[in-house]
Amino acid sequence: MKVMMRGALMLSGSLLVAPVAWAAGPYIGGNYSQIQYDNEEFDTDTLKIDAATVSAGFELSEFLALEARGGVGLDEDSQGIADFELDHLYGGYLKLGVPISETVRPYVIGGYTKAKGTVSAEGELAGVNYSFSDSENFEDESFGAGLDVNITDTLGANLEYMRYIDTDEEEISGISVGLRSAF
Repeated sequence: MKVMMRGALMLSGSLLVAPVAWAAGPYIGGNYSQIQYDNEEFDTDTLKIDAATVSAGFELSEFLALEARGGVGLDEDSQGIADFELDHLYGGYLKLGVPISETVRPYVIGGYTKAKGTVSAEGELAGVNYSFSDSENFEDESFGAGLDVNITDTLGANLEYMRYIDTDEEEISGISVGLRSAF
């Protein structure tokens, strides 16, 4: 939380000196993500799955945007005793960016995400076989940072890290790359 507050303070100060090069308006985009799932209860290595995400947003100014996202997992991962499959995720976010040139804008993003996934585990403990499988709903405050790059006036690319879910026992995060189109 302190990092986000410092980032917002730095962003506020930079708004006064940043060049005006980014147009406001609606946009849509698509991202490929590698989602990482960690579960402290099962104490396994990080599970990694591929996902596709669609976003739609509105840039209120070159510094501020509102964005909605929805995505689905494309596969599942298993390591040791745990399996994870992402059924879907969706959320709403506020995006604060600082244009440092006509083509590059780093940003911070925060909001709220809901996700549904299937977590399962099986193995042997003290000579007793066990099996566990459950579809879980996850929801939490989300935050991240990224970089938008304009390719043309209406086409852009981005790279982003996002922490979607971070509870005491579970963490869902991801790094993504994608394209977006303004209209």
